[in-house]
Amino acid sequence: MNQDAPDLLQSKLGTFRRLRHLELLLALVGIILGQAVLNDTSNVNRTIFNLLFFAVVISAMRSLSQSRWSQIFAFATGLVALSASMFAEFQPSRVLLVAVYACYLAIFLSLVIALSRSVFQSGRIDTNRILGAVCIYFLLGLIWALVYSLIEVCYPNSFNIPDYVALGVRQQMVCDMIYFSNVTLTTLGYGDILPVSNLARTLANLEAIAGQLYVAIVIARMVGVQVTQQPEHDQRNNLPTDPTNQESINS
Repeated sequence: MNQDAPDLLQSKLGTFRRLRHLELLLALVGIILGQAVLNDTSNVNRTIFNLLFFAVVISAMRSLSQSRWSQIFAFATGLVALSASMFAEFQPSRVLLVAVYACYLAIFLSLVIALSRSVFQSGRIDTNRILGAVCIYFLLGLIWALVYSLIEVCYPNSFNIPDYVALGVRQQMVCDMIYFSNVTLTTLGYGDILPVSNLARTLANLEAIAGQLYVAIVIARMVGVQVTQQPEHDQRNNLPTDPTNQESINS
C-alpha cells in the first residue's frame, strides 16, 4: 500500500509534464480571475497582477520547450516588462507603460505563432493540442487587451471608460481592457466600455470577427483531422490475416 502511493504520485506528475500547455492555461485563467480581484488602486494588488503576467511568461517557456532561443527571448522580454512595470508603480510614465505593453505583446504574439504550429499540424488530436487551442483563444483576448491599452496610453480618450482618471492615478487600465477585450472576443458587447476613436472601433470590430472565425476554424480543423484519422484506425484494426500464419494455426 505504501509503495502504491509514490507510484500514483509519480504517474500524476508524469501526466502533468506531458500536458505542457496545461500550466500555461492555468496561468492565463489566473490573469482573468486576478483582474477581477486585483482591480483597484492598491500598489500591492497591482504588483501581484504584474507577477501574474510574469507567471504567464514562465509558463510560456514550458510551452516553448522545443526552442531554446524562444525560451530565452520570452524570459528576457518578460523580465524587462516586469522591471518596467515595477518602476511605473513608483514613477508613473507613459514611456514605461508603452514598454511594458509592447514587451508582453511581443511575447504573446510569438507564443500564439508557436502554439498554432502544434495545434494545426497534422497528426492525432490529443488533450495537449486541445489545451493549446484553448490557450490561443485566451491569448488572443490578452493580445487585443494590450493593443487597446497601448492605444489609450498613446491616444487618451480613445475609449469611454467609466470613472476614468488621468494616468498616474489609475494605472490598472489594462484590467478594464482585458474585460473589454474578452467581452468583444466573445461578442457579448455589454456596452459599459465603448471604443470612441476610429482606430479603437476598427480594432474592436476586427477582434469580434476574429473571435468567431477562430472558433469555427479550430472546430472544423480538429473535426477534419479526426475524420481523416478514423478510416486509418479502422483499417489497422481490420487487417487481413496472413495466409501463412493461418495455415500454421490450422496445422
